Amino acid sequence: MNRKRDQKGQKGFSLPELVVVILIIAIIGVLALPQIVSSRRAFRFSGMQRQVAATLSEARQQAMSQRRAVTFRYNDGAKETTLYGGSYGVFGDTNNRVESLYGSGVSQNEIVYGRPTGASTAALDDSSNQTPLTGGVVDITFQPDGSVLDAANNPVNKAIFFYHTKNPAEMAFAVSVLGAGGRVKIWRYSRSVNKYVE
Repeated sequence: MNRKRDQKGQKGFSLPELVVVILIIAIIGVLALPQIVSSRRAFRFSGMQRQVAATLSEARQQAMSQRRAVTFRYNDGAKETTLYGGSYGVFGDTNNRVESLYGSGVSQNEIVYGRPTGASTAALDDSSNQTPLTGGVVDITFQPDGSVLDAANNPVNKAIFFYHTKNPAEMAFAVSVLGAGGRVKIWRYSRSVNKYVE
């Protein structure tokens, strides 16, 4: 008897209550979706940053281990990096190591070489500054001792800068190479201090 009384006292959700709950969940989802998409895009773009730094480090390590010059090339038109020289062969050889920077959710036209509008154009804290594109490419050649030299055989710092078209300031980064030792550093743009920080 008590069991029957308890069952009659229990009621489910009414249709209007259920609609209100679904509506609230939908509104929260719509508000959160742009943040989720932006976070995923930033995560994928940061993967590109790590890829560039790792490829530069590999070029340096290969130059030192092979005792031969190895060049890292960034091609802005193709949005790809190429390692050539040493065992990678001359540029255009089948042994070249070529990697696309786009993919995994980052399209080719979302990658921009340079600094976003409003970002400081001052040199990085290690005194390197943006290496200009020459014929649409940047070449960074590591010598057998790991250094990077200019045409007069003096150590020269190099830096490559990138940003994302949809979130320029939030995703801007740079990777620098110190000429004397070939050390590779990663920098992220901080809007709060308007500079790239290590």
